Amino acid sequence: MGLGPPVLALYRQLKGLGVFDGITDVMELGAQNVWCPQSELVKALFKAFGKPEPSAEMLNRFANWKGSGLELYTALGFNYRCVDLDPQFNSIPLDLNFDPCPPEHMGKYGFVTNHGTSEHILNQYNVFKVMHDLTKPGGYMLHAVPFTVHLEHGYFNYQPNFFESLAKYNAYDVFGIWVGPDWQLASFIPWQPSLLDYLVLNAKTTHLLVALLQKQYDKPFCVPFQGVYEPMTSDQHLARYAMVVDGEIYDAARARRQVTAARSARLAELPGRDLLAELSRRIRRRLTAPWRAQSSH
Repeated sequence: MGLGPPVLALYRQLKGLGVFDGITDVMELGAQNVWCPQSELVKALFKAFGKPEPSAEMLNRFANWKGSGLELYTALGFNYRCVDLDPQFNSIPLDLNFDPCPPEHMGKYGFVTNHGTSEHILNQYNVFKVMHDLTKPGGYMLHAVPFTVHLEHGYFNYQPNFFESLAKYNAYDVFGIWVGPDWQLASFIPWQPSLLDYLVLNAKTTHLLVALLQKQYDKPFCVPFQGVYEPMTSDQHLARYAMVVDGEIYDAARARRQVTAARSARLAELPGRDLLAELSRRIRRRLTAPWRAQSSH
């Protein structure tokens, strides 16, 4: 997809929030172009990073799809690398359908980006594992990917619960999940399900889903299990899934038992009326779980 106005506006805000403090190395999945005809936005981004105003020549390249991620990140003061089969952008030549993270790049990067690359990769497990492996503990992973429609753009679109599940099973901190109304607009809206009532959907819709996740621990990548189906799944099946809990690897069944035990302990401390209300809420949730699962299809 490239780096457009909404991403550059987000970078400016993240800089102000301290996300980029201490980050020196950036890794992109896929060498990205830069497209931003809004010169004042580019100037504001450079100012936020304490860099000289970009030249007229650079602004002209960015306005005409001739700028690159290499040019942008280097100008902002980062050491830049990317994963790409094209060698011209200081790239690491990996095929993300097959190749693992090279050992010399494991846990090396403070900011790893997926600006519209993963949806073109059939092997979703490998691409998200490589991204995890490239990121150092404390580093950030930024995903900016198709949300709704994007007809014939790639193989996949993504849902907020996908990134929430990734975060849950790998103990990532979720810094934020946002929706971009259009990849040309310099604005994002914090995600909440009710937004779907206001988004216009048609054949030309290009809503963007953006998730910023922070890796906490140096642990192997864990495959998530979709949360809506966990309550109706046996411990025997969940035991195949690993989950990072407080820096330790649990199987998902053990993690669920731990959570259940903790909730039971809290229930034991509730007064009688509050306990009855809580039990009623859980019974209603259990009774409606199959309906919620069916309605999600």
